[in-house]
Amino acid sequence: MSKLQDLQAQLQGELDARIAELNQAIEATETTTRQILSAEIEIARHQQASSGLEADAARLHKEQESLGTRTQKLRTDHASLVEERNLLRLQFEGLQEEEGDVKKEVDDLKKKVKKAEATNEKLTGEKDSLGSKLNALEENIKMMKQLKSDLMKSIKENMNELAGSE
Repeated sequence: MSKLQDLQAQLQGELDARIAELNQAIEATETTTRQILSAEIEIARHQQASSGLEADAARLHKEQESLGTRTQKLRTDHASLVEERNLLRLQFEGLQEEEGDVKKEVDDLKKKVKKAEATNEKLTGEKDSLGSKLNALEENIKMMKQLKSDLMKSIKENMNELAGSE
């Protein structure tokens, strides 16, 4: 029975090997079938995309013609805007030059104002000083008048004494 068992084992091994080969062939076939289905789906998708692209191409051709007309109008508008920009640039440069002149004039006037303020401060200081001197002189005059009055009064009293003693 050992021979029979050997033969059965050998046959079982070959059977297992062939089953494994068939399983591999089935898996390869399934993979190939999936790839074919995937390719067919991809072809259908590409055909659909191609139809869409043809419609897009027609639409884009019409759009290109429209844009050509619009481009020509924009070129015309651009040329007029460039001309206007150049005129505005010349005006701007003129205004910048005028601004420089006005700034110089403002700076000169600021210097004059500062000089006038300094002169005013100096004159105000002199006025205050003269006012103080005037107040001092008025006080002196007042004191002198008082002294004169006192002196005159004293002279009168002395004269009266002299006249009374005679």
